[in-house]
Amino acid sequence: MARLGNHTAVILRGRGTDSFGDPLPGDPDEIEVTGTSMQPASSVETIDGGEQVVSLWDWFVPPGTDVRATDQVKFRGQTYDVDGDPQPLDDERGRPHHIEVRLRIVTG
Repeated sequence: MARLGNHTAVILRGRGTDSFGDPLPGDPDEIEVTGTSMQPASSVETIDGGEQVVSLWDWFVPPGTDVRATDQVKFRGQTYDVDGDPQPLDDERGRPHHIEVRLRIVTG
């Protein structure tokens, strides 16, 4: 796998849902991903009815990494939600180069 950086993060994947759409009990599966790069993208603070900060991050992972829109990602003690579908990107020859994953964390 391609090495995109020195960051290691953990994908947290729920165990699915029952027939009512409720999450199945139990801790999520943890999938460690090395050789990644986590970069801040933006942060917005709102004070309408309470203080809240929404921060977006871009996570660059090697091609073939199984990361899904329904996953969460743990990095440096924080848990982020995957925001939208991960986007595979190719190099100039059309070969898989990396996957860009937008992550979101809300505090407050």
